[in-house]
Amino acid sequence: MVLSTVALILICNQELSPEAKTAAAKQELAVAKAAYLSAKKSNKNLANASYEYGAIVVESPVLSPSEKYPLALALFRQTLKLDPKNTKATEWEQTIVGIYAGLGKEPTEINLDEIK
Repeated sequence: MVLSTVALILICNQELSPEAKTAAAKQELAVAKAAYLSAKKSNKNLANASYEYGAIVVESPVLSPSEKYPLALALFRQTLKLDPKNTKATEWEQTIVGIYAGLGKEPTEINLDEIK
């Protein structure tokens, strides 16, 4: 119920600020992760929430590149662990790694366990 409500807000209400969209996506990921861990259900909900949060983060105009690229990369990699066939997550991962390579840097690693 919470997931569908948050998703509906994200999809239907384009008037939300970028901060509100990011917070809602983070909440959706936390709810999906908790549901997965407690019920040991399919990885599909967590993979979808992880991808959606990553997509919002990577396109956020309020986060700096040093904030959004490491977090988005970690989220897309988490998505791929759960759903290796997710082509959108694969494309985003390659794009972000390419950005780091263009800068002559190694991607920064983020630990997603902090999302409770």
